[in-house]
Amino acid sequence: MSASPSFTSDLPALTLEGVGRRFGALRAVSDVTLRIEQGERRAILGPNGAGKTTLFNTICGDYPSTSGKITFFGTDISQLKPHRRARLGIGRTYQSSTLFSGLSVRENLYLAVRAMKPGRFSLIKAGPGHADLQRVQELARQVRVDHILDTRIDAVSHGQRRQVEIGMALAGNPRLLMLDEPAAGLSAAERPELVALMAELPRDLTLILIEHDMDVALANSEKVTVMKDGEVVVESTSDKVADDPLVQAIYLGEGH
Repeated sequence: MSASPSFTSDLPALTLEGVGRRFGALRAVSDVTLRIEQGERRAILGPNGAGKTTLFNTICGDYPSTSGKITFFGTDISQLKPHRRARLGIGRTYQSSTLFSGLSVRENLYLAVRAMKPGRFSLIKAGPGHADLQRVQELARQVRVDHILDTRIDAVSHGQRRQVEIGMALAGNPRLLMLDEPAAGLSAAERPELVALMAELPRDLTLILIEHDMDVALANSEKVTVMKDGEVVVESTSDKVADDPLVQAIYLGEGH
């Protein structure tokens, strides 16, 4: 059973209208327009430097857009700070680890649960049966790490670290989950576990992922957006995108 509450809305989960992001003279993202429905699984693909992570950071508010409009379930979030966007229901992971290596899996998940609540800086430790600790157990089961809860993060596998990061992103019951290269660094043996985890996410939870591994991306998406040089160049369905000549030229043809 999912630990996340059910959300229903007739509004699209996320719309971007002409969104751009500049760093001085560098145009990292240019005129991106997207519409992502509630419950949709969307993959964003493209070569290195295509602007994928910058686009993620723009949606989350880490890099506020310098042009255009971002709407989340009908609310204009273009000028909101990252923590305000998170509290509206946007959760994400990062390419680089955000885990506390000296702490256990349980403690990392607990900190993520506390971070989304009033009094999150309180030093009072939750006692047995506390709702926050129950939530930790739910998250651990959801991301398949409940058997290693008391293991230090620096002693678990890379794949399990990725699973914990997803659990932490789910701690605030997001309506939109954004995964930045979740399969990066995973072995071939670890990837099926990640694919299965994502497949089991609640269907009313909207999922956007950046991924270099096309097999992982297509296994967890219905629609695909392909970027190059900061722009959207292809939008397609996951069953057709690999056959698109432009995608083959700019993505599948990399390194050939």
